[in-house]
Parts: sequence; structure tokens; C-alpha cells
Amino acid sequence: MNFEKKNTLMILIAGKARSGKGEVAKIFEEELKKEGKKVVVSPYTKYLKRYIYEITGEYRDDDNKPRDLLQKLSSELIKKELNNQNFFINRQIEDLSFYSYFMDAVLVPDVRFKEEIEEIRKKFSNVLAIGVERKNYLSILTKEQQEDITETALDNYKDYDYLLENTSLESLYREVLKIIKNLRKEERI
Repeated sequence: MNFEKKNTLMILIAGKARSGKGEVAKIFEEELKKEGKKVVVSPYTKYLKRYIYEITGEYRDDDNKPRDLLQKLSSELIKKELNNQNFFINRQIEDLSFYSYFMDAVLVPDVRFKEEIEEIRKKFSNVLAIGVERKNYLSILTKEQQEDITETALDNYKDYDYLLENTSLESLYREVLKIIKNLRKEERI
């Protein structure tokens, strides 16, 4: 087997909880696969969720995730106690480097910090950063969860390639199709 590095498109999708990041990722994945592209979804939180499973023995999916524990492990244990600001970024870079030999696109649907965008941009040339906003959405998160750094770190971030407003699933779908069309024109996919 020969290994040849590709110009894999790294699609980083950022936004608050329930903004529509996962839906945008699903649309990209479905549409790119329809075109015969090899696509993988590689969330930053995959390691956190695995750690929680290994610690508690309980599997948690997106509908049953312990948000408080996820936030505390990330913010308090890893970033403060272990003093490792790039813990997940470094793991993601390793994963993206590996995938760049096999995949046409990698979707990272849970970006929460500017460093999670900027460090990927430093390492890879074909990176697309997308912000997703859902204005006037009444969050189901507690006040404390909404004020956590994982929810506020990107509040003033402006360096997205695209900023999508989630008004409906149909609007997201149309916007993603426009982005894919532009990516084809630019020969990035």
C-alpha cells in the first residue's frame, strides 16, 4: 500500500450549543459523499466522551451528554490543573494528519475556541472555518453552562470563512450547497 498525502479539506464548524453545528456537518457529509468524496467526522469531544465512558462506564451520546462534566473536565482539569491549553488541539492535529492520507474532507463539528481554528490553520493549507449562529434561540442550558468559557470563547471571533445564520434546516442546507459550489470552483474539493 502506498501512502500519498492529499490536500484534504478540513472543515471546522464553530458555534454555541444547539446552534446547528451538527446539522451543518451532516449536510456537508451527505453532500460530499454523494459526490463520491471520502469524508470523516472528527469532533474534538470524542476524547472527552471516551474518557467519561472509561471513568463512569456509561456511554453518552449527544442526546444524553453530561454537559457539566464535559465542561469541567475540559476547563478545570485539562486546561487549569494539567495546564495544557492545547490538549485536544494536539490530538486533533495528529488525527487530521493521519486522515490527510486517506480522506477528501474531515469535518470537525464542535469547535469552541479560536485556537481550535488558528492552530489547525497553521498546520494545514486547506482549512475552512464556518461559524453557525442561531439568533433569538432560547437556550436550554443553565445560566452557569451558558456562561462557561466553552460557550463564550468565540463571542467576538470574526475570522470565519463563512458565518451561517440558522433560521431553519432548509436555510442551512441552501447555504452549505452554496459553500460546496464555491469550494468546487476554487478546486478545494
